[in-house]
Amino acid sequence: MGTSKTTSETSISCSPGDIERVGKRPLLIVAKAAAVKLALSPRTLWSLTKCNAVPHHRIGRAVRYSPAELEGWISAGCPTAPDSATRVRRSMR
Repeated sequence: MGTSKTTSETSISCSPGDIERVGKRPLLIVAKAAAVKLALSPRTLWSLTKCNAVPHHRIGRAVRYSPAELEGWISAGCPTAPDSATRVRRSMR
């Protein structure tokens, strides 16, 4: 039988409609949405994410993508060299 732990942490739940938006645009999107936006397969996106070619953010084990940074990556010519994401972020500042 399972056991449960009690902690002092509060559980926070939210639905997609609760996401804070800037100009009705999500701050971060999930991999599936990023793959659609970039017209890539999820596997290709993951390969590019793994070598830090595409700008991404890790939140714990979750990986999220900023639409603004993805647009910057596209404007930079979609570089696929390892660590391209770092250069794209620097050029956007």
